[in-house]
Amino acid sequence: MGRRKGLTEKEKGSIDSFAEMKLSHRNIARRTGRSRKCISNYLKDKEKYGKRYKGGQNHHLTPAQKENLLAFVKGGNYNCTQVCKELNLPVTARRVSQLLNASGRFKWKKLMKKPALEQRHMEARLEFAKNYVDFGRSWEKVIFSDEKKFNLDGPDGFKYYWACIDNTEITMSRNFGGGTVMVWAAFSKHGRTPVCFISTRMCSQKYTELLEEVLIEFGESLPDSDFIYQQDNAAIHTSRLTKAWLAEKEIELLPWPARSPDLNPIENLWGILANAVYANGRQYANVQELKAAITAEWRNISPDILQRLVNSMKNRLIEVIQNNGGHTHY
Repeated sequence: MGRRKGLTEKEKGSIDSFAEMKLSHRNIARRTGRSRKCISNYLKDKEKYGKRYKGGQNHHLTPAQKENLLAFVKGGNYNCTQVCKELNLPVTARRVSQLLNASGRFKWKKLMKKPALEQRHMEARLEFAKNYVDFGRSWEKVIFSDEKKFNLDGPDGFKYYWACIDNTEITMSRNFGGGTVMVWAAFSKHGRTPVCFISTRMCSQKYTELLEEVLIEFGESLPDSDFIYQQDNAAIHTSRLTKAWLAEKEIELLPWPARSPDLNPIENLWGILANAVYANGRQYANVQELKAAITAEWRNISPDILQRLVNSMKNRLIEVIQNNGGHTHY
């Protein structure tokens, strides 16, 4: 059987409509009579769908381009798509991956693993998703919060990247303390708190003092001051002292399932911040320099990004339901 022709404009319009209805790729394929792979390829990148590289240019780089590629990847943490874009290479991301593997100088490394989910965690995530999947515009009232660690030499775990394994590479070592910065921040669809630098050994007392100083003022500045506060299940968040303080201030808490960073959009915000702070493999000489960069880049994050992240909550919960409590792609 020969290959079917590409999607017609009419078929593309139907697929777009079904996608807006949040139908699965399998469901769309059944309704349109096209394969699930075809549907997936189109929705993954509509602009490039149906276009092909010509003349074999997606297979070859000149020796100079290859050397430039290896030097560039060695200088920072990049995935293959980023490498192709930054160097404007006439090859696919897959071909870049093949070249890096063949060089023997790099390995595909994961900076942060998703937390393991036991059955009880999946059940709690599924229950949460079902309870809040129709939360609608109430997500605009939620203030999402989290802590994150930043290091002088690079981000503290956000993504996959190509890491150099060349034995001749020199790694900076520091003979002084203070190579780590811990940050707390919060945001909603309508804005963000200042970024706050905290101790890596923060206690419940210090945490409630921080909320008193920053969260209350931020919550009162929102269009609806009757906000809902989200925090994970870290010990200082669930201590008796913290619970008592939240109850005294009559702050409504969003019940949060354990081991669910993929449901918290601020995790994506940390990734955006880290990419800006460590752009082009940048490192920092001291904590003051790193703090200044974090503060500046946090202020530069577009309000549109905050809105899109909050708007993603329904899709995150739909994925949890579809995966029966399992991980989402976020």
